[in-house]
Amino acid sequence: MITDRTWKMAQVAKMYYIDNLTQEEIAEKINISRSTISRLLDAAKTSGIIEVKVHFPWQRVEELENALCKKYNLKAVRVLQATEDCSTDVILEGLGVLAARYFEEIVQPNTIVAITSGRGAFHTVNALSKQNLNLTVVQMMGAANCENPLIDGPELAQLMVSRMGGRYTYLQVPFLINPELYQTIYLEKPYREIVTLIKKADYAIIGVGSVDPVNSSLLRTGFSSEALAELTRCGAIGEICGQPFDRIGQLVTSNKIQRAVSIELKYLKGIPTVIGVAGELYKTESIRGSLLGRLLNVLITNQKVAEQLLNN
Repeated sequence: MITDRTWKMAQVAKMYYIDNLTQEEIAEKINISRSTISRLLDAAKTSGIIEVKVHFPWQRVEELENALCKKYNLKAVRVLQATEDCSTDVILEGLGVLAARYFEEIVQPNTIVAITSGRGAFHTVNALSKQNLNLTVVQMMGAANCENPLIDGPELAQLMVSRMGGRYTYLQVPFLINPELYQTIYLEKPYREIVTLIKKADYAIIGVGSVDPVNSSLLRTGFSSEALAELTRCGAIGEICGQPFDRIGQLVTSNKIQRAVSIELKYLKGIPTVIGVAGELYKTESIRGSLLGRLLNVLITNQKVAEQLLNN
């Protein structure tokens, strides 16, 4: 039900943002005080009547892109120009915009897209423009019980479908399970159906994670510090879909800790275009391992990481 106040908020918002009237002009026109106009605009933002989008002028470093393509034999690279005063969240948003624009350039209608969870994937999906491409979107990870389900749950697949049209499917199991149950899950019909779709996928959008005891996103999904330490002892330097890998991108396993229910790394290598979105400096060695292991063939990253990948 539209209340008088809701109508008034919408009226003031239109006059201010679309008709380009000043707050003083609006106040005079509808005979209320300027302070009331200001309060109505604030309330309109809070209630969702006004949706603010800032199209930041993201810049690329093409010289680094070309060098990375050549060194790691990649299909494509997008390098976000470093900005000293940008926070990590702003940088991740920029990476998401570059990844979304690249994906929109190559995606074809009626195709299959596999997607992980995580901040890189979220910012990519969130930056996609509205289209109707009738995609089949497959979430490659079980559901993590986290505060933000858009980042660590099947809702991300739903969001992508709302942007680009189609249908979605996901693993209807928890992300973490006990080691003794791990092999059983892989024999179940829901997992085998996901694998069948993954084998047919045309594109994948993934994040690259770290096993760093301070910054690892695995901690957010329920891994303990002891579990991360165990993975490190076994040679892990990074993870994709919760699956840990070593310095050359080979899977690392341990029977002493909980296991992540997600698609196995070997299936990524069969997908024609795998877009990795990762740009935090502490992930540099993880990104390098994923490149050496051919776990991705398109990289979206930050300038400082790109320089490190080229210098060593």
